[in-house]
Amino acid sequence: MKKNFQFIVVIFFVTLAFLIMLNDVTNNRNHEHQNTVELYQTSIQTDVANSDLTDEE
Repeated sequence: MKKNFQFIVVIFFVTLAFLIMLNDVTNNRNHEHQNTVELYQTSIQTDVANSDLTDEE
């Protein structure tokens, strides 16, 4: 009887964790975090670093 109860509790928590994870994945449409990346054209950027290294001997 005790093993059956432990098995039911484990199955319950595994199912609950799976459903919470599935809900989080399907509702990943948070509008606040979607527009955090700003794209710039390279001709407009003035602070672009150039890392061309030359070997001076």
